[in-house]
Amino acid sequence: VQGAISCMEPHTGKVRVMVGGRDFTESQFNRAVQSRRQPGSAFKPIIYAAALDRGMSPGTLILDAPYVSERNPDDEAWKPKNYSEECFGPTLLRTALAESRNVVTVKILREIGVDYAIQYARKMGIESHLYPDLSLALGSSGLSLLEITRAYAVFANGGNLVKPLFIERVLDRNGE
Repeated sequence: VQGAISCMEPHTGKVRVMVGGRDFTESQFNRAVQSRRQPGSAFKPIIYAAALDRGMSPGTLILDAPYVSERNPDDEAWKPKNYSEECFGPTLLRTALAESRNVVTVKILREIGVDYAIQYARKMGIESHLYPDLSLALGSSGLSLLEITRAYAVFANGGNLVKPLFIERVLDRNGE
């Protein structure tokens, strides 16, 4: 079993902790920066932030009801569901975010536009390829841990994006 962790100061970008795996002698693959994983619901705050900047408010009502996409070339329709597999009717944007409602998030992405959401994610430091479809709302595109950490730092830093800083200084054995 392997894992990764990344912690950075949101105001300075100083990376305070980065662990890319359990044992470097077993694997030199740094899972914190080299691995791409689907963030799932961890991507939703980026969609909601984009919606707020696009003019929605925490009090915007969105209907949490079944959604069926248009058919794709393979003649399949996509039917996203909430984790509970229930729909809850008219839902405030803030409630949908707090309760991580999948269907509402997909409808919000559809309303604000996939291209807009991708451009917004880029402004938050996401550099990986993002699939330009509604599944983006559910975190279907692979990101590195450092990317999602950097994007979350934007929230804590009043909307300002910082570059990760890995090395502050280099000293020799004499402290020079």
